[in-house]
Amino acid sequence: MGIDATLACGAFGQSVALVLEGPGVELLSPPKEPVDGGRNLFKLIASLPLYDIEQVYLRTENPSDVPKGEFATLKILPVTSGELASLIANSRHVLSF
Repeated sequence: MGIDATLACGAFGQSVALVLEGPGVELLSPPKEPVDGGRNLFKLIASLPLYDIEQVYLRTENPSDVPKGEFATLKILPVTSGELASLIANSRHVLSF
């Protein structure tokens, strides 16, 4: 549901800052097993640049946790808890899933 909302916002020209943390970080890695009857959310993440969303923030205190080279045109940027608080404070709308 969160990815759908993100894509919809991007499709309608909204400025989007997507932040992944906890289990959401798994979306940055291809599924280890074929997706059977479900949605492949990794492919949706990879399609974000088509919706004018060209960066994703990964909440981490360790920047080395950020995966390298997974996506050609999508930047994965680390954001600490303090930086996330600032990002939220400077946002007009915040959706949390």
